[in-house]
Amino acid sequence: MARHFKIHYLLLILFLFACVENRIFIQLHPDGQTYFRFESRGDSTDVFDTDYIHPQDFPGWITSSKVIQNENDKNWILTSEGLSQDTAILFYGEKMIPLGYAFNRSAKVTYFSTEYSFTFTIYGRHIQEEYPKLYEAILSEKSDSLYWLPEALTVLMQKGLHDLAQDSLSPHEIIWNQRLVNHLRNSFARMTTLEDLQEIQKDRELFFTDLLKPFKVDSDLPGKLADAMEIHEKILESTLDLNDDYFEMRVIMPGQPVFTNANEINNDTLVWQFRLDSLLADEYTINAKSVIYATDRVQKTLISVGILFLLLMGILIKRRL
Repeated sequence: MARHFKIHYLLLILFLFACVENRIFIQLHPDGQTYFRFESRGDSTDVFDTDYIHPQDFPGWITSSKVIQNENDKNWILTSEGLSQDTAILFYGEKMIPLGYAFNRSAKVTYFSTEYSFTFTIYGRHIQEEYPKLYEAILSEKSDSLYWLPEALTVLMQKGLHDLAQDSLSPHEIIWNQRLVNHLRNSFARMTTLEDLQEIQKDRELFFTDLLKPFKVDSDLPGKLADAMEIHEKILESTLDLNDDYFEMRVIMPGQPVFTNANEINNDTLVWQFRLDSLLADEYTINAKSVIYATDRVQKTLISVGILFLLLMGILIKRRL
């Protein structure tokens, strides 16, 4: 069975824009509950794809969708909302096909105040580290796929070989891994047209069979390698799908904010905006702290201190008389 690279998809995905607006609203209640609302607006093929997924299967949460017709455009709005009493929620993990993110909140109670803090961690896609040329292409909006695609395919093969090394490759094959990767990198470096790269799409397994002939590897390695690369291709495709997505998060916390890395503060609402360029390295962390002072205790303490001060002053005055 022929196994195909999705070369055409990778070639076009950075430049076929279908903007999706993703908005997240979070309100931390003093009683420990947290209200979440996730909203995505855009074309149906992008709102309902797997690059960014709303929380699912949470008891009591409501998910709904609707269509808004605007002249000749049709936008879908997907909404998920609900309450949670959990202080730590892992919505999706790191290095999964959909974008991974997690939520944590805590409270520190003292006699005079209660301090609330939260973090919302979005797991980076490691493009900067693993695909440096693709990273440059995304930031600079370079349209020449020949600049970054050969490197990307080389990395995908390297990842597939790494997975196989933990499973079914013989020790001899493991030793040859780096030479195989170098051979592939050199082969791609000699490709100068998109037609050269698109030849790979015809049959991935056949391409690897021909490529690896000089190394006399086991006959089933090309097929195993083609299969092992698939999950990493899907992760990369999912990341590139986020290229024109826009994210906005709004958070309301109890009391007054005392620390935050928000882009702006609008009255009692903390606001963050970001795009794919913020997610290309490691974690992107959103955080803030707020405080509620126990004013009655503060007042009582000040009154008690004042009374004590007056008593001490009275005693000192009497002693001097």
